[in-house]
This record gives sequence, structure tokens and C-alpha cells, in this order.
Amino acid sequence: MALFFNFNTPKPRQFKYQPRFYDERKERLERMKAEAEAAGKSGHTGLSKGFLSEQRAKSKLHKASYEKKSALRFLIILAILLLLLYLIMPEIFSEFWRSKN
Repeated sequence: MALFFNFNTPKPRQFKYQPRFYDERKERLERMKAEAEAAGKSGHTGLSKGFLSEQRAKSKLHKASYEKKSALRFLIILAILLLLLYLIMPEIFSEFWRSKN
């Protein structure tokens, strides 16, 4: 009777996960952890130096770009307001130019 039934079940398919994105910062942190553990350190001192310097550099870049954008935005708004003021009340600007000459 056992000859008529096949009790061999197929193996389940393997799950093959391939990440789509590569996180360089995460890889660097993991490498620093492994190096700290291999050196016998607690891991905190080696990590904090690299991590903090990276965060400071990012913060400075972010602040500099924000200041540039902020100054440019201010100049654009000022120019638009002056143009609107000129379109609404051109006599103010004509009085200003006459008083200079």
C-alpha cells in the first residue's frame, strides 16, 4: 500500500532578501563597534568620537546652508515688497528721487 502514496513533501522555497539601499553610516558604526570590541574597549569611547565629529560636521553644513537660504529669502521678499510699494504708491519713490538730486 505504501508504494501507491508519495510521502515526500517538497522543500519550502528559500527567502532571499537583498536590501535595496546601502546605509554607509550604519556600516561604519557597525565596523567601529566591532573594532572597539576586538580591542577590548567598552565601545562607547570609540563610537562617541567618530559619531560626534560626524554630527558636528553635518550641523555646521546644515546651519551654513540655512543661513544662505534665509538671507536669499529675505532679499527676495524685500524686493517684492518694494516693487509692490512702487506699484501702489509711485509718488513716494518720485519724491525720494527728487530730494536726492
